[in-house]
Amino acid sequence: MKNYLLGVGFLLLAFYMIWQQGTEPTEYADQRLTDQVAEPMPILSERNVSKISDQNRQVVQPEQPFGTVEELSEEQLTPGLSTDLSSVTFSNHTGSIRSIQLHQSDRLNKAYELKHLHDPLLGIAFEDNSGRVLPSAMPNPRGFRLVENSPSRVVYLWESESNLRIERIYERSAEDGYLLKHRTIFTSLREVPMAIERVRMSLGSSFQIPRMYNPFDQASTYLSVGYYNDGLPLSEGCSCATCSGRIDGEKEEFFHLSELGPTGRIEPRRLSKAKWACVNNQFFVNLLRPETEVADFRVWGESVQSNANINGEEILGISGATSFPLGIFQPLESKEFSFSLYAGPKDYVELSKLSSEQKKVMQFGVFWWISEPLSWSLNKLSSIFGSYGLGIIFLTILVKLILWPLTAQATRSQKKMQALQGPLSKLREKHKGSPQKLNQEMMKFYKEHKVNPFAGCWPILIQIPIFLGMFWMLRSAAELYGQEFLWATDLSEQDNVAMLHGFSLNILPIFMVLTQWYQMRLNPMQLGPEMSEAQRINAKMMRFMPFMFLVFLYFFSAALVLYWTVQNLMTILQTLLTKSIPLPEAIEEKDVKGKDKGFERTRMLEDNANSSIDELDEEHKKFRNLLGLKSRGKIDADHLEARFNERMRNYSSQRLSRMSEQKRIAAEEKRDKITEAYEFLKKELGK
Repeated sequence: MKNYLLGVGFLLLAFYMIWQQGTEPTEYADQRLTDQVAEPMPILSERNVSKISDQNRQVVQPEQPFGTVEELSEEQLTPGLSTDLSSVTFSNHTGSIRSIQLHQSDRLNKAYELKHLHDPLLGIAFEDNSGRVLPSAMPNPRGFRLVENSPSRVVYLWESESNLRIERIYERSAEDGYLLKHRTIFTSLREVPMAIERVRMSLGSSFQIPRMYNPFDQASTYLSVGYYNDGLPLSEGCSCATCSGRIDGEKEEFFHLSELGPTGRIEPRRLSKAKWACVNNQFFVNLLRPETEVADFRVWGESVQSNANINGEEILGISGATSFPLGIFQPLESKEFSFSLYAGPKDYVELSKLSSEQKKVMQFGVFWWISEPLSWSLNKLSSIFGSYGLGIIFLTILVKLILWPLTAQATRSQKKMQALQGPLSKLREKHKGSPQKLNQEMMKFYKEHKVNPFAGCWPILIQIPIFLGMFWMLRSAAELYGQEFLWATDLSEQDNVAMLHGFSLNILPIFMVLTQWYQMRLNPMQLGPEMSEAQRINAKMMRFMPFMFLVFLYFFSAALVLYWTVQNLMTILQTLLTKSIPLPEAIEEKDVKGKDKGFERTRMLEDNANSSIDELDEEHKKFRNLLGLKSRGKIDADHLEARFNERMRNYSSQRLSRMSEQKRIAAEEKRDKITEAYEFLKKELGK
């Protein structure tokens, strides 16, 4: 009973942790990192006039260096750089991007719009070294002039008389896919040196994709600000994300919306060697990569909100920004900064074509070494069969065939273990007062019969990382977004066939449970009187496994449930084929005289002289199996008698009296069958 309660307790704890993953924490010990800025958040303020000297020449940093603050007309939006994959809507506010419309295509089955409702994507502002924005550095809202709008090139220009000129250049070709090339050129128009400390460039914003209710996997958990740092690791303090053990300062990091703390933002992260930074949701990403190495590159993010949707629900979002130093401009000097912007679906195939490990934005986690080849294989198979649903089915079959020899060996090992349960129970009975001696004898027993007691666990242990790798791969695969298969209208969503009082009716998870239940019926655990109490508890818990999977997978995507269903069907096929192949040898216990000699076991060899005996009928085989006799060849009368007496000891009056009524009835029925088998075989020997 104690083991049963512990098992149920651990199971409930696991489901609670999964539930908590999708909820937003309410309290954090969000301490500031020692190597970041002193203020808890950037404060909108202006920098005072200051003067420094540089080689006896005056470098001026006035409060309003680039023009007088003035109110401009409403924002002007201009479409441009359209291809078959997407169209861009530009804004005259700092010559940035207000939205990107992703078109339906071979790689994206459902159109989507990347909206930037707050700061536009690649919008710029000036800040000082501490991260404070200088709001009066440029007119607000900052109007830029559109000077070129061709199919492959868009140019915005802003110029402050006798101070500074800013050019923003966007270029794109049909071969670039979702990639845009961007350059920002700052040119000093002064006759004396001029210092501009830093420029901030927005990563835009990303909002949660409306999804059906899932208590284990909230849509907001996919909203994150991330970056890839290829230099020295960042030192980490004790923020919420750090304490989770996931944020370690190494390479790629993603700060999810639920990890931003009570302030709703992360402090600027100073990257030692920035490769890229991004803002993303479940299926789409804005990913900015500097073409050349930028010193003191900083990344930060904060939570944002949009207007309520048609159901009156608040739409959560996250925004991010980067900043980098401009430094001192010599008279009439220009400084150019080049970037690659990927704004599109989180498509592993497309992202793998890019440099600087941009495929890491898929966030496959610790099982990336499984998820990446699975994602590549899924896309290859889907392109061959013309359907992602068929791609998942054939990928599952392929994985099962690769693991077939190992799982088949495990199944055979389980059958051998079942045949050894009788001798093992006697071994436990003899050494029940000495656990150490029992373990030694059992290991010796397994070695003599060449049986690995843990071999039956391998299929489950192998399936766990594959299942998790498949889970992480399918949950963010934009290729599945809007893909139809059978009755499912979207493989990335539940296979909803109807709504009953606000509850989604899903058929595929129910079919999955039926296949898993039948799979377990093909491998029943023996619950004879010789079984220990712990084995009985384990068998009972295994009976609940299909229903546990139903609760967990019912709310997840149809793609994941389809994978697990096909996996069950393949396991059923393998079990039926493996059961049809007889074991190459039978195992029996040989009686040895003398109490001190213990319970020695030996493998029963097939009698070649008797191998030519006629095939036995099914009833004869069944009776031999009940008494643990070999299925072919002659049997000895003394051996038959010894086997019968051994079996009947398990059904003594003393043992039966300790059983519950239900177990006692089942044991008596089995005892009667064994007696019937003994009488039948004894009669056959007398002929």
